[in-house]
Amino acid sequence: MKQFICFFSGLLLLFISTTRVVAQEVSDYSQLNEEDYSKIILPPLSVLFENAKNSPIYEMADVKARIERKLLQKEKWSFLGFFSLRGSYQYGMFGNESTFTDVAVAPYLTYSTQAQNGYTVGAGLSIPLNDLFDLKGRVSRQKLTLRSAELEREMKYDEIKKSIIEMYTMATSQMKVLQMRSESLVLANVQYEISEKNFANGTIESTDLSTDKERQSQAREAYENSKFELTKSLMILEVISRTPIIRK
Repeated sequence: MKQFICFFSGLLLLFISTTRVVAQEVSDYSQLNEEDYSKIILPPLSVLFENAKNSPIYEMADVKARIERKLLQKEKWSFLGFFSLRGSYQYGMFGNESTFTDVAVAPYLTYSTQAQNGYTVGAGLSIPLNDLFDLKGRVSRQKLTLRSAELEREMKYDEIKKSIIEMYTMATSQMKVLQMRSESLVLANVQYEISEKNFANGTIESTDLSTDKERQSQAREAYENSKFELTKSLMILEVISRTPIIRK
């Protein structure tokens, strides 16, 4: 019976919770240019931790804890099942019909009505001994079940926070690497422009120009790889923490 109540309560709370769920949106990083990446500022970890409580994993664990708390309250009041009350009330019009006759009197009919009401009240007491002696035990067991659900919720929350910390530190490091590779790319572009002018003036050979072009391409590839890794980390961080990183 308890499993059925728990299952039904879970469905009810999940239905209520799903009415509040809003589709998680991830920022559109395709619209960012190289300058925008240099302006990204990560929110404080405390903000990310708090917003992460809106994640489905945490909410599911919180729903389980709320169900167990309701069941604990039910167990505390289960002694009321030993008592029963009953009552009834009636109201109506009652009629009385009679006929009278005599030797010297012709028969005649009489009819009278009267409003009447009545009620009954009663109480009963039935105490199954197994339920009586197990009352305290059921409450204690339900308290442990509630505590287990609360600990499970905290464990899920710790897992989420660990994931946030991992992606946060990774994104922080990748932002610094991206900045360094951006500077290297700028220098490689400048060097190649100089080499193009020197080649046009005949002061360097084509092999020198080709070498600088290769360095420029490598710098561009390294920069794009760093930008890709940073973008991936930021998007995952947004999903886990339910927090937009890019402000519109």
